[in-house]
Amino acid sequence: MISNPTINEEEIIEYYENCQVDYEICWHLNIMMSMHYGYWTKHTKTLRKALNQMNLELVKQVDINQNDYVLDAGCGVGGSSIYLAKNLGCTVKGISLTPSQIDKCNINSKKHGVDQLVSFEKQNYLSTTFDDNTFDVVWAIESVCYAFDKLDFLKEAYRVLKPGGRLIVADFYAEKYEAGTKNAELMEKWTDSWAIKAYATTDEFVDKCRQAGFENTLVRNVTKNVLPSIKRLYYYFFPGILVTTVSEALGIRTAGQSKNTWSTYYQYKAYKRGLWRYNIISSKKPN
Repeated sequence: MISNPTINEEEIIEYYENCQVDYEICWHLNIMMSMHYGYWTKHTKTLRKALNQMNLELVKQVDINQNDYVLDAGCGVGGSSIYLAKNLGCTVKGISLTPSQIDKCNINSKKHGVDQLVSFEKQNYLSTTFDDNTFDVVWAIESVCYAFDKLDFLKEAYRVLKPGGRLIVADFYAEKYEAGTKNAELMEKWTDSWAIKAYATTDEFVDKCRQAGFENTLVRNVTKNVLPSIKRLYYYFFPGILVTTVSEALGIRTAGQSKNTWSTYYQYKAYKRGLWRYNIISSKKPN
């Protein structure tokens, strides 16, 4: 367990408590149960299929099966955990910082009939209470970005994985650019609106995997496959900013929710400038 792990816990909780309504509107959260980018191919026609395909891509990359015990580190409202239980029959433990998300996870798992296979707890993935060598897989979709130092997450993932266990992470990674530039300012505007305070490049993350003790790290750049999701958020910006401006003036939306509306614009503009990419990265704890 890491002492004094670095993560802005209160700000992250506030963001998700405050902005869940936006995910319900734009990402149909109450139906889809997912808060992440979708994985699109030429055959993908709907957001639901794209979100499920992202889960499937992670499953295939580390060959998750019925006998695996999976830690969903940053589980949101339980979508991926429920997907794994329903489609593979494996046992899943989901953890999140946000109390309302844990409540929603429990409701969703019962609704989908997998509450005997999945369970959820409020925990910080940088400092969990799990014993060493507990899980076969540590799974993280768009949650590791919140750790100030990604090595803190990787060390804890390594600790709780069994020998031979697999790590699978889907997230955005910054491309290199100089601090103090307009590019840096644009990235900060985007990530700050999502309560993200530090981000790594792909090379930095891979090196930290090595430092944590992992081996056989595989990087898949799937930016082109999440591009329709990036665009979907961007298209929501234009009607969204009009509603947000009026709603904030009337006291219906908060300043934090308004920042979240602007995030849809900034994430697309940062993508267009080549400032970030989206990777699915897997690694293995030695036997």
